[in-house]
Amino acid sequence: MTKLNVWLTALLLLNMSVTAWAEPSNVSPFELGVEQYNNEDYSKAYQSLSKAASENNDQAQFLVGHMALFGIGTDVQPKEALAWLTQSAKAGNPNAQSYMGTIYLQGELVAKDDKEAAKWLLLAAQNGVAEAQNNLAHLFINGQGVDPSAEQAFKWFKKASEQGIIDAKLSLGLMYEQGIYVEQNYSKAAELYQTAAKKGAPQGMHNIGMMLLEGHGFKKDIEKACNFFTTAAKLGFQDSIDNLNILISQKICQPIKMNAHQGQADFNAL
Repeated sequence: MTKLNVWLTALLLLNMSVTAWAEPSNVSPFELGVEQYNNEDYSKAYQSLSKAASENNDQAQFLVGHMALFGIGTDVQPKEALAWLTQSAKAGNPNAQSYMGTIYLQGELVAKDDKEAAKWLLLAAQNGVAEAQNNLAHLFINGQGVDPSAEQAFKWFKKASEQGIIDAKLSLGLMYEQGIYVEQNYSKAAELYQTAAKKGAPQGMHNIGMMLLEGHGFKKDIEKACNFFTTAAKLGFQDSIDNLNILISQKICQPIKMNAHQGQADFNAL
């Protein structure tokens, strides 16, 4: 399986604008803080959101924790970040729960604790956080903090994949390709790999190359396989680089062409 995608890929803020209220004096510290954050006035946003956080607003607590963790609008403050994120997570904020799972997995702010990580990731996953669903699936595959379960891994990879997580699509494709928990299905694996590859994931390109090389899910086509390996190699994907070195030495693939328009993967030709 591929590497854990431990942090949220993006911070989703409410779509707010203080101009939407007739009376600016009625704008809450949280609403003002979100507006300031969206306007990239991070220092003021941190102040406004800190006030809202102190008033037990779990969304504000999460945002202040996020900002303190990464030094946005304030100095990097690990202890402050941990305190706010813990409070927000305990209040039921899904994003904070996902962060807490990551924090316990990494073991940098707290002692590494896979069981505690799994507990928080499960809560976040059940509350619909796609990254948590993907990370939880990896824990089930590896038996990390939970009993190993291909069934649970498949369940959570599928949910994360449906929300567009590329890593989950790749992992789900691998389960179909290898027949892990589900019946082996090269066509479904190929479909998932293609979706990931079209989004620029070199692992997807490499996997398609392997399937083309072996005639799994596609008609066997050495030239196309070489093109997919080449495209992934140009993106720095080591497995494709290693494969190309072997295939080139065997005179199966041509040496990599540095012209950006040559040796590119052609998805339409699959």
